[in-house]
This record gives sequence, C-alpha cells and structure tokens, in this order.
Amino acid sequence: MTWRPAAYAWCAARSRTAASDCGASMLDMARSSYNEAMRLIPLAVFLIALGLGGAAAEPTEPSEASAPSELTAAAPAPDTPPEGDGDAAAAGADAEVDADAAEEGATRPVVAILRVEGMIYDFVLESLQRRLERALEQGATTIVIELDTPGGMVTSALDICRFLKSLRSQSIRTVAWINDEAYSAGIMIASSCDYIVMTPASATGDCAPIQMGQNLAPTERAKALSPILEEFRDSATRGGYEYVMFQAMCALGVEVYHIEHRETGERMMVNQADYQVMVNGKSVDEANAMTEPKQAEPTTLKIDESTVTVTPTATYEKVSVDRAREEDRSAWKLIKRIHDGTTLLTVNQTRAAEIGLSKATIADVDALSAHLGAQSVTYVEQNWSEALVAWLVHPMVRMVLIGAVLLGAYMEFQSPGLGLPGAVAGVALVILLGAPFLVGLAEVWHVVVFFIGFLLLLVEVFVTPGFAVMGITGLIMMFAGLVLMIVPSTDNGIMPLPAPGTFGLLSQSAIWTLGGFVLSAFGFIVLISYAGSLPGLRRLVHDTQQQLGGVETAPSVSGGDSIGHGYIRVGALGTVVADLRPTGRADFSGHLVDVVCDGQWISVGAKVRVMEVQGNRVLVETA
Repeated sequence: MTWRPAAYAWCAARSRTAASDCGASMLDMARSSYNEAMRLIPLAVFLIALGLGGAAAEPTEPSEASAPSELTAAAPAPDTPPEGDGDAAAAGADAEVDADAAEEGATRPVVAILRVEGMIYDFVLESLQRRLERALEQGATTIVIELDTPGGMVTSALDICRFLKSLRSQSIRTVAWINDEAYSAGIMIASSCDYIVMTPASATGDCAPIQMGQNLAPTERAKALSPILEEFRDSATRGGYEYVMFQAMCALGVEVYHIEHRETGERMMVNQADYQVMVNGKSVDEANAMTEPKQAEPTTLKIDESTVTVTPTATYEKVSVDRAREEDRSAWKLIKRIHDGTTLLTVNQTRAAEIGLSKATIADVDALSAHLGAQSVTYVEQNWSEALVAWLVHPMVRMVLIGAVLLGAYMEFQSPGLGLPGAVAGVALVILLGAPFLVGLAEVWHVVVFFIGFLLLLVEVFVTPGFAVMGITGLIMMFAGLVLMIVPSTDNGIMPLPAPGTFGLLSQSAIWTLGGFVLSAFGFIVLISYAGSLPGLRRLVHDTQQQLGGVETAPSVSGGDSIGHGYIRVGALGTVVADLRPTGRADFSGHLVDVVCDGQWISVGAKVRVMEVQGNRVLVETA
C-alpha cells in the first residue's frame, strides 16, 4: 500500500505537465488518485510506527505470522523526519551514552599499589596495614601488592596472608604483582591474594623452611612445614590454584604431572601418587606404597688416591594420594610432566603462566592499569616516619652511626666539658639501638650483649689497662649485638636466632658493622695526628710545650726510651704536666714521659708514682 502515494504523485506531476496532450479526463483521474493517496498516508505511518514499536519492545526473531510483508520492509524511509523528531532522537542517544559511561566509570576499579621490598618481618605487616588504611580513605577498591622479596620470617608471612585474606569480607580485591622475585615468604603472600600476575624476567617459588646453620631433624621439619602447607592449601582452595604446585615449592620429592580426563577433557595437576592411580591404574594403597620418600644415596669420591664417602643431606618428603579416587583409575592421560621433585619448584613468568599460577605478564604500571581496566592507579608509599626508620636501620647508615658513637665518646673522654661530641655520641647510640626496636627487628638479648661488651671495654680501658682479654671480648660482643639487631629473628626461645633465609642480610650487616669500626679506627688516627692543628679540636690533645712552674719542659721520651737510659723505674716520682684521662704526660727529672693512670683521672700539677713499666707503657698513680 505504501507505494501508491509516490505513484499517484508521479502521475499527478506528469498530468500537470502534459495536460495539453492528455486532456481534461486525465487531469481529473490524477486528482482523484492524489486525494486517495493523501487519505492512505496516515494509515501507512501508523502501521510503520506500530511495527517499529513492537520490534523495540521485543527484540526477538519475528514469527512467520508477524513477519512484515515484503513490500513494507522494502519501503524507503522519508528523507526528512517530522519536525522535532531529530532533536529528540539525538537527545535520547546522548542520554544513553552518558548513562553507559557513568555505569562504566562506577564499575571500573580505583587501584592502589603497595610495594613490599626486601626481607619479610613484622614491620612489613604494620606498614601494609597503615598504607592500606590510607588507600581505602582515598577510595581504592583494588589493592595491588607489588612484591620484590627473597623471603623472610614464616610467622610474619602467615600474619600477612591472613590479613590479606580478611580483606575479601570487605569486598576489596587483592592482586599480587611479582616484580622481580617472590621467593619463600614472598610466594606465600602472593598466593593469599585473589590472583597473581608477574613481570617479564621474574621468578617465584622455593618455600622450604630452613634453620640457619643446621639441618632440621625430620620432626622439626614436619613441625615447621605443617602451617606453611596448610596456609598454601587454603590459598589454593580460595584462589583456584593447584595445591600440588605449592607442595612442590616446599618439599623435595614432590613430582608434578599435568593430566587430562579421557572423556570430559578436564585437566588438573597431581603428584606422583595421584598419577599412579589416575593414569597408571594403581590402587590407592599401591600408589602410596610406590611413593615412599627417596633415601639419599651415598656418593664415593676419590681424592688424592684416597676414597671419601659423602652422604647428601637432602631430605625427601613423604608423598601420598591427595586427589585420586578409585573411580579415577586409568580414567586420565598424561599431558606433561611439570616437575621431577629433585629440587624445590621454582618458576619464571612463562612457566608460571603455563601451570596456571600467573594469570598475566604485566610489564609496567600502564599495562597493569589496562589489565585491570582501572579508573586510576596510585602508589601508596610509606609515610615519612616509616621511611625514616627504615632508612635508619640500613647497614650503611648504621656504619656512620657506629663511627659517630665511638669517635664522639673518644673526644668527650679526652676532653670532658666539650659537650657536643658527647651529645652526638649519645644521640647516635639511641638511634643505633632504638631504630631496630621500632621496626621490630632487635631482640632484648641483642641490646644486653651490646652493653655487656661495652662495659667490658670500659673495664679494660679504665680499670685494667692493657687492652687484652676483656677489651677484645667486649669488642666482639658489641660487634655481635650490632650485627644481629637488624636481622629478623625466629620466635623460638629467650634468645631467638636469625630467621631462615637471612644469611645474605646477616653478611651484609656484618660487613657494614665492621666498616663502622674501621671508620672509627681511622678517625682515631686522624684525631691523634692532626687534632692539635685543627681549630676547635686542640683540647683533644696535650701540648708538648706545656709549661710547669714557668719553666719549659724538656724533650719528651717514651717509657721504653726512658727505661733504656735509666730515667724511669718503678717507684719513681713525677709531676703531671698534661691531664691523665687516662693517658697523658708527666715530668720525671726533666724528661716528659707518656703515662697512663689506673682508674681516677689526674689533673695537671699532681704528683704521681710509677706503679708498673711494661715496654713503653708506664702506669702511674697519685703519689
């Protein structure tokens, strides 16, 4: 019906232009046809609108009865829409776009990145909690834990895992971003997040418990391994990971196989006991019997015509059926052997993606933002106090603090009353001992050992001069206390030892602490040699041209020189010409001699008596 108006209009137009040829009868016919067409136009418009409305309300394939006629579907749309319809349609489209954009913006996450770097210990958990609180205040809905850690304390890692899992109850999504490594405690933390992504050239795994300096006995190993495996099992259940991957990271002797169901095509990873049942058709009892722990085989070595037998200390764990059931016997087939169990499972980003541990490889923050579809991505750094305390426990900073303590104390003892060197030494000592406590690294016994060593050193200097057994013992104890203060410890006993996996940090701390003592020794040499010529430091040394009673003293000699020429003997009397604090100088019959007093300091002008002469060391007391 809709073709008629156009046809009649064409006829009318042709009639008007050819009226002289067709005559009056043709004109009347055209006019009649035009009037009929005008009456049909409203009906055609109504039918078209009804069809469009039905299509919009029910966007399904039309049934045969309701299918539009071929002619109606082919009707051309009008070139010019009715007045006002174009603006309404445009406004409707804009409103729909704005609604979609608003909905998309409302669902796109606000991402906060919390970086965890270095050793894992209790301070890391406290820092994460504080930074997470700030991130939530800023509107974050997704938390990314960026990991670059060699591991750390098991107890701290377990606490962090539980903390991250608790965030799910608050509808906060967590993502672990391994950049560049997450070993030991690092993979424990990563597995507790909702899922894991990794950067190119990154690695993770190797989570066996170790005790520094010793091999764990089977019972101790089982005790240490049990909470780790249980935490991994819970993380695997929550995150949809294969538990056997984490088991192979924690224990030697765990083999990993990738298998597929012969009928359903389902895939999973299993250990060797499950493999024997599900692929090779063994019974559960047979599989458990076949997978007893391997015993370390002794190795015979020939060295310089002598034979040496070496027994490896590696301990393989018992592996038993975990997932297989009797109905699974021979129902699966092997795809690939992932791990042979001779080492702890460690994977890079490619293998992690292959076994389903890593969900994506993310190179940088922009790629992370695109992967998460984030509105915004923000790093939440440590606040200034956390950063300051973390900086103060850096081994290199502690080396400088050790130098400040020893040099400041020396300067103050040499010239009491200066004030500033003593104050510097006191502040440096407080920072040296206090900063590790603030971050939860130092133990009480570390400080006790340090102060016992310090007291022994004081006894050697002021009570029994000679710098022998007590002095050396004191220095060793001070050194040990300072080294251990910044190394995470276990929670075992009243004297916790360094935590497993901290040997690198322990070595670094020892090197920098030793550097602090060397720096101090160098400083002592500089002060002794040049302090007399430096403005403000002349009070630290004694002037060789001091005058006593208005008479200039004679040339100075050492005790050894004096003895060799008969100047100094036990019981000889002299006069102090430079304060003994406890070292100084005394005049013996016109010769200046370097002496040391026993205990109480002696001022200029006092009379002294020689108590003991050993080489060039002359010990005196008040006469």
